[in-house]
Amino acid sequence: MSEYEILNLMYLGFTQNGMFFIAMVLLTWLGFRMAVNVSTDENATTLGKLFTSIFCIFVAFFFFTTNAIGGGILESYTNQLVDLGADSGTRLKEIQSSPGAPGGMMQSLFGLFILIFQLAIVWVKRN
Repeated sequence: MSEYEILNLMYLGFTQNGMFFIAMVLLTWLGFRMAVNVSTDENATTLGKLFTSIFCIFVAFFFFTTNAIGGGILESYTNQLVDLGADSGTRLKEIQSSPGAPGGMMQSLFGLFILIFQLAIVWVKRN
């Protein structure tokens, strides 16, 4: 396979992954809306808080998985480009090793931060 073909397949993978990411953004927004509604409703039941929490946990898991898939796409095609000896592989290898890369540590911590934020909105009492 040529460098062009590998890069084209990588971009196709990122396009599909980007669509999943947009879905995760919308579901994360919905999780925040649900958390705020449960926390501001004086008559909210524990069951409502529990279901909202479960929803937020699922979204966080799917968000993490979407980021991991993006990282897998980057790693797989970067390795192919490096094996091919392409200059683009070397440049992508540097991006892949950065903390903010898809599937990297910073993205995982950000997803965890969002989950903790949502759960705090649901369970921490306001004055």
